[in-house]
Amino acid sequence: MREADVRFDTADHDFTNKPTASCSNKYDVRSVGTHEAGHVFGLKDIYGAHDNLTMCGSSILYSTRARTLAKGDVLGLRNIY
Repeated sequence: MREADVRFDTADHDFTNKPTASCSNKYDVRSVGTHEAGHVFGLKDIYGAHDNLTMCGSSILYSTRARTLAKGDVLGLRNIY
């Protein structure tokens, strides 16, 4: 891979860089960016009992938990590469 583009849907979603519990209906831009970078590197969305992973299929409003990779995300990348 030489290049990849990621587009954030700002028409339907609001993003913030400093999420707090008072940020109603906003997503952490760094968490979403890390998740989308996972797709660039070949990871797929994960559903079920793995909501602590960056590649969890549904983002959580004003949560920063996906800013870094969890162990399962790292293992998935190691499996690919």
